[in-house]
Amino acid sequence: MKKVLKQEVLPDVWKILERRYGQLKLLSGQGVIRGERVQFLIDGTGARCVIKTSTGGRISFGKRDGKWSGLDESDFVVVVAPTAPDRADHMVSMFDQQTMREIFDENQSAQDKAGMGDLPNWVAPFHENGRGPRGVGDGFADRALWAEPLAPSPPASTSKPGSSVEVGSEAAKSKDVRALTIDEAKQGLAKTYGVSPAAIEISIRW
Repeated sequence: MKKVLKQEVLPDVWKILERRYGQLKLLSGQGVIRGERVQFLIDGTGARCVIKTSTGGRISFGKRDGKWSGLDESDFVVVVAPTAPDRADHMVSMFDQQTMREIFDENQSAQDKAGMGDLPNWVAPFHENGRGPRGVGDGFADRALWAEPLAPSPPASTSKPGSSVEVGSEAAKSKDVRALTIDEAKQGLAKTYGVSPAAIEISIRW
């Protein structure tokens, strides 16, 4: 599975957020990469969002003095993670603070009851077998406010100057693609990425 680096992914996440919420203000702080936390407007009110990226799927927040560091200071959390263990495709999903607090509080409570309260909290948007109390809270992908596939910027063309590209075959293939309704497209994407159709939003540009 290709490793997803936070520095490489952040610009693509910013583009998604800017498309949905307008101009972003990139925030920085001690021990925080600039742009890992952003601010934007929702209905004229400023909202803070922390972006969590994960190659393996699990994300974490540390707890200090009864507060989840990074989470309690944010209104929303954007999670960039694969759709299932050992999958290369990634989803960008947004969650409100209350939802993420409930997930991490459940995880901490389960670890406390199992005598694992001093261990760090890691949860994944999909279910993983065999994690026991440490996996409580996994499978939260369907609680997202919205979700869409991560579409990294395409690599620079490697064609040499003066070279030609055959496009006729691709154009011919496109004629064989069946037209879909919005509902059909949502159902197909939901099945591909293992989320609820309600979590899929489709934008059409003319």
